[in-house]
Amino acid sequence: MAFQEADGAFHSKTYGPFRDGRAVTPLVLLALWAAPEQRGLDAAYRRGVDFLAAAGADPQAYPVYTLSTTLLALGSPRNDRHAAVREPLAAALRARQKEDGGWSYFDEPSNLSSALFAIGALRLAGAAADDPALVRARGFVERCQNFAAGEGAPDARFDDGGFFHSPDLPDGNKAGAAGTDAAGRPRFRSYGSMTADGVRALLRLGAAPTDPRVVAARRWLVAHFSADRNPGEFPARDEVRGASSYYYWVWSAAHAMRALGRQPGQELGKGAWAEPLADTLLVKQAEDGAWRNPTTEMREDDPLVATPFAMAALSVARTVISGELRSHAADAHR
Repeated sequence: MAFQEADGAFHSKTYGPFRDGRAVTPLVLLALWAAPEQRGLDAAYRRGVDFLAAAGADPQAYPVYTLSTTLLALGSPRNDRHAAVREPLAAALRARQKEDGGWSYFDEPSNLSSALFAIGALRLAGAAADDPALVRARGFVERCQNFAAGEGAPDARFDDGGFFHSPDLPDGNKAGAAGTDAAGRPRFRSYGSMTADGVRALLRLGAAPTDPRVVAARRWLVAHFSADRNPGEFPARDEVRGASSYYYWVWSAAHAMRALGRQPGQELGKGAWAEPLADTLLVKQAEDGAWRNPTTEMREDDPLVATPFAMAALSVARTVISGELRSHAADAHR
């Protein structure tokens, strides 16, 4: 716990927007919650939670991510001593929802990653899948999927069931543009981190495992899963962009693959993804115990960003390998 400071927060030494501790502390706490018990871990976790509870509902850096992860961390039943601050956090998150049903980093168009975090936080805070805000959110999530809805025939060039970052923020789509369809719409390539996010969002919003959109996304993830890289057909110039979100990919993929593998008759064995993922992450861990990405676009070169994602992915893989089942929402104790 060398990175934790006296105020209970984890302050980045790498990026200015992360130095106040608001944005990275909840990521670390969510990873600590999932980690195996260690001496002193509970005390460190409690100090971090107390810091978040006192921080307020108006973060300056990455506000949607910060509000969402703070609400997720404080939403555990073991943190009921801070129950009073959950509603202001949820209200602040709702206030940032855009007209199209999504959420964004700041003031730019909505993106799927921000939407996933907000959806998960609101669901844990008690919002039902038919909450009007989440119904609107589902509309946005579906716009991010390469999927032919209604009576339209799938276009084999584009409709592979995967997801992309945003229909209205072209440069945000790390795998780039795929072309223009028959209706004249710009289309974007599917890629791993967004497909994992997309199927997780659909499930959180009440979609059944048999929903055609979930089935199509599952097919894409199973066919393209990689423990070594964020999968997708990235143009050569954008390969580094895909690599920049490697630890985000393994984090989201672990959660998605575990959820998809729970369905009777559709189990994804631990050898299909959990064991290769765990083995790969352990090889990538540095001698000081941290993980770092050599690329910088997604700030994963900061160990306080990469390490929580890697820890959480490892912990999820461990539950699949060991057969253990844990729920953040139901956990009232370590």
